[in-house]
Amino acid sequence: MKVYIFCLALFGVAFGEVAKFTRCDESNDDICEVKEVRVTPCNAGAATCALTLGSESSIEFDFVPKFAASQLTSTLFWASPGGDVPFSEFSNVAACAYTSCPTQPDVQQQLAYSLRLSKKLPTGKFTFKWQLWDANDKSKKCCFKTNVKLLKDRKTHK
Repeated sequence: MKVYIFCLALFGVAFGEVAKFTRCDESNDDICEVKEVRVTPCNAGAATCALTLGSESSIEFDFVPKFAASQLTSTLFWASPGGDVPFSEFSNVAACAYTSCPTQPDVQQQLAYSLRLSKKLPTGKFTFKWQLWDANDKSKKCCFKTNVKLLKDRKTHK
């Protein structure tokens, strides 16, 4: 029974719900194409993924770089109306800790990142913007946006 529960948990992490996403204006599919974005937890096909502060969340995406890179760097932003605001916990991160390096042109890869959302984050709807680029040439990058809604932990409101 324990093996069955472990396999179900592993399946849930490896195959999060497909989230809606858009390519960033400054990225180009001829340089790097994002194929699919998965967010856990998220309702399948939801326009906005609802995430609870204080809980575990993960984001994974499949991408096809059209370039070779020995090192990758990544940043997660809030795409605010006033400009991109980087998340301090995931800004200019060595992305090879979350995907395989080196990259090879036209070979699909997956980047997977999990975290416990801080209870100190603000609640509300946000557009998350994820950039991944060649550490030696920032013009070689993947970029996508997805919508999330950050909710307070329901346990704290009982």
